[in-house]
Amino acid sequence: MESKKVNLGKGVIEIYDFGDMKLHAYQTKDLMEDECFVLENDTDILLIEFPAFRSNLGEFEKYVKGLQKKIVGKVFSDHPNGGGSILTGVPTFASEGTIKSMTEGTIRHLNDGFIPTFGEDFDEKLPEITNVLTENKVTIGSFVLNITYHEENIEIEFPQIHVMYTHMLGHDCHSIVAGIEHADAMVEQFNQYIERGYKLVLSSHHTPETIQDVKIKIAYLEDLKELAKTSKNAEEFKEKVRQRYPNYSGLNYLAMTAGYFFR
Repeated sequence: MESKKVNLGKGVIEIYDFGDMKLHAYQTKDLMEDECFVLENDTDILLIEFPAFRSNLGEFEKYVKGLQKKIVGKVFSDHPNGGGSILTGVPTFASEGTIKSMTEGTIRHLNDGFIPTFGEDFDEKLPEITNVLTENKVTIGSFVLNITYHEENIEIEFPQIHVMYTHMLGHDCHSIVAGIEHADAMVEQFNQYIERGYKLVLSSHHTPETIQDVKIKIAYLEDLKELAKTSKNAEEFKEKVRQRYPNYSGLNYLAMTAGYFFR
C-alpha cells in the first residue's frame, strides 16, 4: 500500500490513505524504535499507544493538534508512557489486563527499569484510565474496534480499514519469544492474520507490515524452534540464530528469547 511521509524533526509520520479514513503511523526513532498510531476520518481522531520519550512528545502533540479534529479517545495496550503528560482531558481506554500490567505487571517492571536506564528523557508518567475495555466490539466516537483480550494486553482489529494491531511482529528483527509454547501461540495468531487477509498489520516496534511480512515471521518462529532443539545452551542458540539472520536488529530481544528457551 502506498504511503507518504512527513518528517517532524526527531520522528517521522507515515500516512496511509484508506479513502474515508487515514492511518498516521508515527515512527518515533527513539532508543526502542517505538511506533504509535493515529486514526483520522472527516470528524474524529483516535490515538493508539503513545511515545515514551519527552523528545518525541512535543512534536507528536503538535502534529495531532494540527489535524484539527476532535480527539475521541486514547487507547493503550502495551505503551502507555507519555499518555499522562500530553493531550490530557481525552477519554482514555485500556483493558483490565493492561491496567494490571501498569500497576503490578510487565509495564510497571519495565517502567521501573527504564527510568534509570534512559534518564530524564524517558517519561514515566502513566495515564489515568477513564474507560475500562471489556467488550469484544467497542465503538469510540466514529471508530469501530474489535478487541481480543490477553492477560496483560490486547489485540485490536480496525474492521473499517481491515487492519490489525498487535504488540510485536517485525519480519526483519528479533522478538521476545518466551519458549516453544509462546512460539506456537504466535504462529497460530499470525496464521489467523493470513486467513483474514489484513491490508496492514501494525505493531509497537516496527513500521506497518503486510501479510507477506507475517509469513516471513512465521518461518522465523519455526526456525527458532528447530535451532533450539539442536542447541546445547543459550549461547550456542544465540550464535546459530545470529548466523542464520545476520542482518536482523533487536539482539537484546534475542538474548531474552535465549534466556526463555534455556532456563
